[in-house]
Amino acid sequence: MAEGDTDKHSVAMSEKNSSEHEMNEPGKTDAELIKSYLRKTDLHLLPLTFAMYFLSVIDRNNIGNAKAAGMDTHLGLHGQQFNWIISAFFFTYIFCEVPSNILLKKFGARVWLPLLAVCWSILVACMAAAKSYETLVVVRVLMGVFEAGYVPGFIYMTSFWYTRRQQGPRIALFFSAGVFAGIWAGPLAARLQSINGALLGYQYIFIIEASMTVLVALLMVLVLQDYPSTARFLSPAERAAAQRMLEADRALSPHAQYSTRQVIKALGDWTVWAYAIIFWAAATGGATQAIFGPTLIKAMGYTSTRAQVLSAVPSACGFLAQLLSMLLPRLYSHFSIWIMLFSSCACAFYAIIATTNSVHVRFAFLCLSNFALSPNMPLVSVWMSHNVLGATKKGVATACTVMLGGIAGLIGSHIYRDKDAPVFRFGHIFVCVCNAIIFVVALALNLYFRYENKRRDMRDEDFDAMTLTPEQVDELCDSRPDHRYSL
Repeated sequence: MAEGDTDKHSVAMSEKNSSEHEMNEPGKTDAELIKSYLRKTDLHLLPLTFAMYFLSVIDRNNIGNAKAAGMDTHLGLHGQQFNWIISAFFFTYIFCEVPSNILLKKFGARVWLPLLAVCWSILVACMAAAKSYETLVVVRVLMGVFEAGYVPGFIYMTSFWYTRRQQGPRIALFFSAGVFAGIWAGPLAARLQSINGALLGYQYIFIIEASMTVLVALLMVLVLQDYPSTARFLSPAERAAAQRMLEADRALSPHAQYSTRQVIKALGDWTVWAYAIIFWAAATGGATQAIFGPTLIKAMGYTSTRAQVLSAVPSACGFLAQLLSMLLPRLYSHFSIWIMLFSSCACAFYAIIATTNSVHVRFAFLCLSNFALSPNMPLVSVWMSHNVLGATKKGVATACTVMLGGIAGLIGSHIYRDKDAPVFRFGHIFVCVCNAIIFVVALALNLYFRYENKRRDMRDEDFDAMTLTPEQVDELCDSRPDHRYSL
């Protein structure tokens, strides 16, 4: 991913500053050093964080595979109990993302992210031993505490390693792991439940998938590094070139201290909550597809086994769309336009699903709707990361954005109701309205940022960051006069 990914403006600034620092390796320019830096950083950060998100989505949703393997019958679950077991996860998931990002800044990603993974995987394994509805609810509540920090933690971590332009494709790749998990979760669970042993099939699903997560967490401890300035896999010249590039792009400094003032700024900034609303509305569609995809397809008249197989098709469409979202901002840099385009398409597709009785049409547009739903979560995450400055404020803003995604899971667990089968019109209309909300909020942000950029251009304030300490610059956050918002 490093090839052709070098931020030309930041490299130019880096090369200009490098004349003051004779740190370059003999015969290597800053551009060559940064290309080497990106290649090494991608290799050390992306494969394991991608794999961990893949496993976290499987761990979060394997309760559905366990039900298909007979868990509900074995434990005597009835009525809406299974829905509340799913929902229990999100009660704590919603509230633990902000404190988790604050703790990540304190302890570092190398320790904090693997620790979260080990804790939630132990709880996943505990579900194999659960004997009652109440036990499953308690375990799922505790799982939400630890899984809450992983996604915002990854986004926050990348702010220390990459320029804002470089972050985009990497965050999109990261989110694609969640959709990729939807393709493989069913076949993997089917294989695990067929194991002939002393345990029941669904218990093997929990135990073996949890063990996979622990293994990747241990590898993360060995491979991950907290910051470029302390990364052992980089040469001194690569660290110096990366530092100049990141400073030129106003990336986050590893030396920035926790700031209560920035926490208050983030919580009081309406644009932070606007990003969060977009993420919530986009995640509502994604969560319902992940949880109820097989149910919706089975209601079209397919057998249970056939529905499990066919549920991989919409997930594959979403995976391709998220990979596409890695490239779109490079073609046209206005995030709001892409978000409005995809949300309007998804809105139209869900309206068609809700109003037609043709099985083939409903399935086709279910696939198209998943394609249109999937890019908006990574796009709004990158958009937020571009526009919010300040180490603490960005950490809180990232957590707030993803936090509302937890509410999507909580609500999404209940909008596709058995009484609405086989068309499930209520659920489809609900997701349709969510995408209309995305369009309106993205448009409002676009207009506000245009106004604010124009206002700052007209004021044309002199600003020299060299006259301030790094702490003073960091405290200005995105209100610094030379900052312009991405549209």
